Amino acid sequence: MNQASKGRRVSRSPHIDTDEIIKSARRRARAADSRKRALLADRATPATDGGLALQPALAPEPSVVERPARPEPVAPKRRPARQPRKVAPPEPVVTARAPFVFAIIGLIAAGIVGLLVLNTAINENAFTLQDLRQNQAVLDASEQKLTDELADLSAPGNLAAAAERLGLVDAEDITYLRLPDGKELAMPMPGGN
Repeated sequence: MNQASKGRRVSRSPHIDTDEIIKSARRRARAADSRKRALLADRATPATDGGLALQPALAPEPSVVERPARPEPVAPKRRPARQPRKVAPPEPVVTARAPFVFAIIGLIAAGIVGLLVLNTAINENAFTLQDLRQNQAVLDASEQKLTDELADLSAPGNLAAAAERLGLVDAEDITYLRLPDGKELAMPMPGGN
C-alpha cells in the first residue's frame, strides 16, 4: 500500500453489470403489471404469472377440464385531450375618432410645412453659394493681376532702373560688421587682388 491509502479505508465495489440491472427492472415492471391486471380483472379468475401472482392458482375441477382463461390485456385509459381554456375576449376599446383623425391630419400638415421650410432654406443657401462663387472668381482675377505686376516689378532690369532713379550706385567695396565686437571685415572683390 502506498502512503496516500494508509489512512483511508479502501472499499472495492463489485463489478456492476448493466444488463442485470435492466433485466431486474423489467422483472419488476412485469410483476407490477401483473398485480395491476389482477386488481382490474375479474375477482373470480385469479391472476397467475409464475411466482409473482397475488393468489395461488386454483386447480381445475375434475369434471371440467379447462384451461385457465388468460385475462384480456386492459388498454390503458386515455386521458381526455386538454381543452384550451376559454377566455372571454377583451372588451372593445372605445376611442373617439375625431381627435385621432385631427391628429393624423395635423401630423401630415406639419410634415408638409417642414418640407417646404427645408426646401426654402436649401434654395436660399444655393443663391448664397452662387454669389460667393462669383465673388471668388473676381478675387481670383484680381490676385492673378497683382501677381503679374509683382513679377514685372521684381525683374532685374526694372530693379536696376528703379535704383538709378533713386540715385543708388553699385558698391565697390563690401564690408561686413561682426556684431559681438564691432570689427569690420573687408570682403575681397572677385577679379581683384
